[in-house]
Amino acid sequence: MMNNVMQEERLSLKAQNFEECDILSALLQDSILPFSFRSFHEDKKCLRLLLNRFCWESINSFDREKCHFRVHAGLYIYNVDYVRTYGDMAENRYLNLLALHSSPTEINLIFSGNKQICVGINRLLVYMKDLHVKYPTLSLPVHHDLS
Repeated sequence: MMNNVMQEERLSLKAQNFEECDILSALLQDSILPFSFRSFHEDKKCLRLLLNRFCWESINSFDREKCHFRVHAGLYIYNVDYVRTYGDMAENRYLNLLALHSSPTEINLIFSGNKQICVGINRLLVYMKDLHVKYPTLSLPVHHDLS
């Protein structure tokens, strides 16, 4: 019963400070971004990204072999002055989000493969919203120890 309840929950969060951005970063870790699924709306000063988010909040720590969930989520960054990319950002690429770092003047989306989207902001305002119900996946992201 618990998995059914968790599957139907949709997250909708707003971040206006660094601690709230850290929560978003944890929830967005291992999200997949098709690079072409982003748009900058200059008139609204908003960068929009469509991510395929792994639902870390649905993990059952006692039985990691069970079904897990993913969901398509919108990430909306407001008060944007500029957007810069670093690394090979070809339109047909899929990017794996490692972390979201915020400062008073920038939000940095750090991806595997030494790729980054740097978003210049004049005030911190970020929304993340699940766009539909979660769907099952048997794949659990694996983090390798590089030490």
